[in-house]
Amino acid sequence: MDDPAELRRNLRDLVALTALPAIWLGQSPQVIVESFTDALLRTLRVDFVYARLPAAGESGSLIEALSIDPRASDLSPSDIGAGLRAFPLSNGFAFPAPISSTGVAVGLAPASIGPPGPTSGIVVAGMRRADFPSSYDRLLVRVGANQLAIALQGAELRAVQERQRLARDLHDSVSQALYAIVLDIATAQRIGAADPTRLEAILRDAHALAEAGLAEMRALIFELRPEFLRQEGLVAALQRQVAAVRARHQLSIVVNATDEPEAAPAIKEALYRVGQEALNNIAKHAGARAVVITLEESGAELVLRVRDDGRGFDAGKSYPGHLGLHSMRERAASVGGVILINSASGQGTEVTIRVPRHKTR
Repeated sequence: MDDPAELRRNLRDLVALTALPAIWLGQSPQVIVESFTDALLRTLRVDFVYARLPAAGESGSLIEALSIDPRASDLSPSDIGAGLRAFPLSNGFAFPAPISSTGVAVGLAPASIGPPGPTSGIVVAGMRRADFPSSYDRLLVRVGANQLAIALQGAELRAVQERQRLARDLHDSVSQALYAIVLDIATAQRIGAADPTRLEAILRDAHALAEAGLAEMRALIFELRPEFLRQEGLVAALQRQVAAVRARHQLSIVVNATDEPEAAPAIKEALYRVGQEALNNIAKHAGARAVVITLEESGAELVLRVRDDGRGFDAGKSYPGHLGLHSMRERAASVGGVILINSASGQGTEVTIRVPRHKTR
């Protein structure tokens, strides 16, 4: 390759592909795969990009995505899907023959996600061009598939860390509440009718512990099944998380949010996770008594503010070992948003996340 302009373009393509895993931090595997096919489509400037892989932990379930260039709108998604769902064959990852869509032959550039084999994930780029794919096209598809594998491994690691955190929360909140209720009931049984006043106080305490444990369990179930966010909405999700934190830490928390905002699911999840992390930080570090959460629409943006009256901190300093602020910034950046933190010693803290209503491509 002797053309300097062509060499520079190819280097830009490779750099763009190797940077992709950082963009997808915090996203679900389905969102990562869909975003990947869009990104590879733009980088290769091909007619379509298809990706498919087995869903983790779900026998027979697949994650699948297909992105087609608008200028190739005459291609049939059903033809492409039918032609590629049987690939690779049981005898290994052989180079596929061109498929036909709307009577036109389409050349293919495939790559495996992970070790090649009949159960591996695949990435396939296609184009209606006689000289496609070139060796460079095949290289870009392989690089892209490797970066997708890295991003998916990162998502799996984050999921493991999230499960470990949920297990700790279960131990620290729900299991301890249940243990306290058992002790209250045992005491109430010993007292019986001998001391009605004390018996009534113990039962009130057990009832309050049960309510707090129930709120906490609902919030944890919500985190284990994030599809609730799509079904119930962002406002209901925030209210559910607030109920759990309020019960666990005896904080006064007010949520100022009325109508459910219109936004892409990834946007709502980012806002929810940032709000959740901000509440966790307040409960652990702020020494606050009151919190105000505000969700509002501002033009093409959604804005979430979490304000507390705690001890505050120097937002310009680095705090090694405390990953909450870093995680919030990653969440915001993953959907094209920004985090602003306003805090000073003794003056509380306000965390603001501003995100576009619809995820930019």
